[in-house]
Amino acid sequence: MTRALKFLMFIYFVVLLTTGVFMVLIVNADDASPPWITLLVRNHGIVFVWHLACWMIMGMFSNYYWDLFNMGKGLESVQVGRIMLPLLVSPIVFYPTYNLWLSSSSQSYILFEVIAFQGGFFWQALFTKAKPLEAATSIPWSVNNRANAKPTAVVNVPASGQELGR
Repeated sequence: MTRALKFLMFIYFVVLLTTGVFMVLIVNADDASPPWITLLVRNHGIVFVWHLACWMIMGMFSNYYWDLFNMGKGLESVQVGRIMLPLLVSPIVFYPTYNLWLSSSSQSYILFEVIAFQGGFFWQALFTKAKPLEAATSIPWSVNNRANAKPTAVVNVPASGQELGR
């Protein structure tokens, strides 16, 4: 692995561990907590979003390593470009987890961490089934759907405004 990748992984683990420690402090805070912990409690959403993002990225990396090891390759076969691909789609993968957490009344943080990890691990499932639409595809809910349009009768109207043939 390159030095840059090792450095990025080090930064990642620092953020994961820091946000994890902050979440433990937030959950265990009470009225006698120091002011800086009270500040964390008031801003727990920001800390938890970063923590969820770390879990999702861990799932994406786990999926990459899982595929790599199933092909019989080791860590020496890691390609930085291939490992960065999941990070490009991470906002799309993360958004449903984030919305689920916002709309939930559950106090179980571990549940959302597992969901974030799972979303990261299965990120490819969103894109393997998606493919571009073919030009001849008829979309029934489309406003501009010409494939199912019924032919209309053509009526010739002379310049005087009266219909012909009647």
